[in-house]
Parts: sequence; C-alpha cells; structure tokens
Amino acid sequence: MKHLLATALLCAATMGPLAQAANSDTTNASDNASMASAIVLVGSMSVLAAAGEVVIDKVEDAADGSVLVLKSAARGASQTATASVKLSQKAAQGLSLAAGTVVKVVAVSTGHMLVLSGKAIAYVPNAAGQAILHHSKA
Repeated sequence: MKHLLATALLCAATMGPLAQAANSDTTNASDNASMASAIVLVGSMSVLAAAGEVVIDKVEDAADGSVLVLKSAARGASQTATASVKLSQKAAQGLSLAAGTVVKVVAVSTGHMLVLSGKAIAYVPNAAGQAILHHSKA
C-alpha cells in the first residue's frame, strides 16, 4: 500500500512540471522538468528516511532557492541525524517552510520524496534515480 501511495505521489509531483515543460520553449524545458527536484548538500536521506518523518530545523535563503536543514523526528534516538537539502526557487515557491514544520519522507526505489501537507514538494534521487535522469537539448 505504501509503495502504491509513493508511486502515485511521485507521478503527481512530476506531472505538473512536465506539462509546463511541454508548453514552454525548449530552452526552459529542462528547468521546468527539474522544478520538483532537490539536492542533498550535507547528510544522508537514507538515515532520515528510516524515521519516516523529519522536522525542518532551519530554513536558509540562498540566491537560487532555499536550503532546508532537516532533523530526524525519531524519538528515543541517541543521536539525531540531520541533512541539508537545497530546493530551487520554483520548488519552494508558495510553500510555508518554517522551523518546526514536520515533513514526511517517502522512500521509493529511485530515491526519496519529501511530502509537506499531503503535497510532494521534492524528489531526491539516489544512485539508481540519478542513472535514469536525463535531459538534452532538442
């Protein structure tokens, strides 16, 4: 059931940007297709995904987006795991990102999805996910 939900969320998260990419010129197509993706700057999403939920510890504004410092929400853990994830401006646009906000982490075979208030806000690919991501100029 979790895998079905994760697949549905991944499809929903990627359909909007891909539809926009189809309607825009070719120079902006790759930018629109990657709107919902994120980059892990420091830490590991695998460690955080084990808890299923993370808490936004800090939000830092960057010139080309926002950096979220995520902390494991697991109780009873002797050491708290953290990771810094960078979202593009388009991915962070319209989201209420604040310290203390709970974000769900959904593991899929090609990476992890970050879900905020039932909406997939980012996809963080693992090694298998990186291998299938591709873009080229048409």
